[in-house]
Amino acid sequence: MKNRIGIALIIGLACFFSIVSTGGAAIITSTGEGQTKDDAIQSALRRAVEQGVGVLIKSSTRVEDFQVMEDKIYSHSQGYVSKYDVLSSAKKGGEYTVTVKAIVDEVVLKEDLKAIGALKTEMGNPRILVAFGNKPSSKAFFNSKPFLDEIYNGIVEALTDQKFRVVDKQSANRFSQQIAHTLEITDVNKAAAVGLKYHAEYTLYYDVGGSIKQGEINTSVQTRIKAQLIDNTRAQVVTSKVVETVAHGQDREMAMEQAARDGGNKVVAPMLEQLRQTWEEMYQRGSLYTVVVDGVDDADLIAAFTAKLEKFAAVTSAKEIESGGGKATFEAEYKGKRDQLDRDVLRAAKELNWKLKKVRAEGARSTWKKYL
Repeated sequence: MKNRIGIALIIGLACFFSIVSTGGAAIITSTGEGQTKDDAIQSALRRAVEQGVGVLIKSSTRVEDFQVMEDKIYSHSQGYVSKYDVLSSAKKGGEYTVTVKAIVDEVVLKEDLKAIGALKTEMGNPRILVAFGNKPSSKAFFNSKPFLDEIYNGIVEALTDQKFRVVDKQSANRFSQQIAHTLEITDVNKAAAVGLKYHAEYTLYYDVGGSIKQGEINTSVQTRIKAQLIDNTRAQVVTSKVVETVAHGQDREMAMEQAARDGGNKVVAPMLEQLRQTWEEMYQRGSLYTVVVDGVDDADLIAAFTAKLEKFAAVTSAKEIESGGGKATFEAEYKGKRDQLDRDVLRAAKELNWKLKKVRAEGARSTWKKYL
């Protein structure tokens, strides 16, 4: 009942204020009251954000918990306002009344509403970068472009048949070139960081080997594919598989083509269940990120930053895991990508009047410097 009353109030208030949406931002005129002028401005900005929420959720069919909306959205109202102007201010009976024209960032607001379940959203499937390890085989015929193309096509076919999105082949080739000097699939941090540049949640990274036997009647090709599925957000290997296929053909080219396509399909199948499970867990709880802040080791400051960060909508949990030597390390479960977490780290810093600059990022770990 409380949920329904809260939502009805938000939507109803939208009727009393001016709202104009344009290019991912809403220009909203709202009025607030307070014991001081600043309190009245904050009240007006909060109401502007409430109107923005009302516009976004008025066609939604569910809200999980209105109290969560209060804690995760409205407590950070000013963080959604990119700019505001005071249109009028008056004092009457010891109370200020202020009217503002505020620009509310609908893109950020919408992301946060989805994170707390206030907007219905489909989980969908992740985007996968399929990349060849670029490690030359000792047998030249396994390095041929037609053979490698067939393996790639087999992998992509198996993924797209299951409705997974795949990064375009040109980007995949650039990825392979960027990490070509890595002789084994061991530099997970680097592979994950490059994968994120292509907006892929996962990278399926594979190498190929095999053998060919020429018979009296036909040719037999045995293909061995070693693959790893990397979670780019967490910079972790989700699963590793090695598959072998054997194909026969009247000539070497026919046998290789069949073995390659079969191998590409076969290596994906055992990975699908683990991929879906990992993706669902990330969707429900978020990914685990590490945030290092250099210049902070005071217990009170650490506690304040943790509390601020945990208040943001996409943060499931946040905690300090280590401090000392002038820096603190935090761990956060976050329902979003690293660039979105970076935004919330900066929002938390701003609320504490800190000046932060990111100095390094690798996989799910980012390092920041706090300046005086």
